[in-house]
Amino acid sequence: MIRFRSIIRIALGLSTLAFLGIVQPSAVADGGAAHQVVQARPIELGTSGGNINDRSRIYCCSGTLGSLTEDNAGFQYILSNNHVLARVNRASVGEDVNQPGQVDQNCGQTGIVADLSAFVPIRFKQGKTVPLNEVDAAIAAVRDGQVAPDGSIIDIGPVSSQIVSASVGQAVQKSGRTTGLTTGAVAAINVTVDVGYSKECGGASNQIARFVNQVRVTPGTFSAGGDSGSLVVESGPTSPLDGFPSAVGLLFAGSSSSTLAN
Repeated sequence: MIRFRSIIRIALGLSTLAFLGIVQPSAVADGGAAHQVVQARPIELGTSGGNINDRSRIYCCSGTLGSLTEDNAGFQYILSNNHVLARVNRASVGEDVNQPGQVDQNCGQTGIVADLSAFVPIRFKQGKTVPLNEVDAAIAAVRDGQVAPDGSIIDIGPVSSQIVSASVGQAVQKSGRTTGLTTGAVAAINVTVDVGYSKECGGASNQIARFVNQVRVTPGTFSAGGDSGSLVVESGPTSPLDGFPSAVGLLFAGSSSSTLAN
C-alpha cells in the first residue's frame, strides 16, 4: 500500500503541510526554490499553489498548480489534483486558488489566480465496498491576466496540446513546487494501488482510495511532498504537431521509492 507521506516527512499525498504561521521544513532537499516564490503576473505553472481554505486549526496545506487546460469555448483552467484544489471532495465550486500556496506565505491566503470550477470526486473504501478511482483531478477557472495564456511551465516551457500513452521505460520529466525540474522513467503502467487521504489538512491518512490504471515513475527522488498536481511530460521527444513535449500523466502520490500519476 502506498500512503501519503507522514506530516513529519511533509506530505498530504504529496501536498505540502505547514503549521499555521510557521512553514514546516521539508525532509527532502529542495531543488525548486524558484517554484515557491511570488511570481509576477501572469504566472507560469509548475508552481506552488492551492485552495486557500485548505487549512485546519493548526495546519495549512498546498501543492502544485500543474498545467493549463482549455475547453471548446476557449475558457482556460488550471489543472491539478482534487486534494490540492478541492480539499479532498470538501470544497465548493468558486473557492479561491492562490499562488504561491499558503505554505509559502506563512499560511497566508493572498495572490488569487483562479477559482475552483470542477473536480472528480474521490471514492473511498467503506467496509467491504471498494470503489475504483482513475484520477485525482480538479480544474480552476483562470482569472483574467493571472496565468500565462500559453500554459508555460517553469523549466519546461509550453507543452503540447497532444497527449501520449505511457509506456515502460519511457523517459519523463516534471516541474513541481518542491523538487523543481526532475527526470525519471516509467517503471510500470496499469498499476492498481491503495492511497491514504486525510479528512482535513494535517489529519491522519485513514481514508483509503483504490486507484486503477495508474502510471508508476522512478526513481524515488522524482517527487516529494508539495509536488502533487505536477504535469508529467515526455523528456526528450516532442510532438510532431507542435514541437512541444506531450503530457503523460498527472502526479498525485508517491513513496520513497516511486511516484504515481493518473
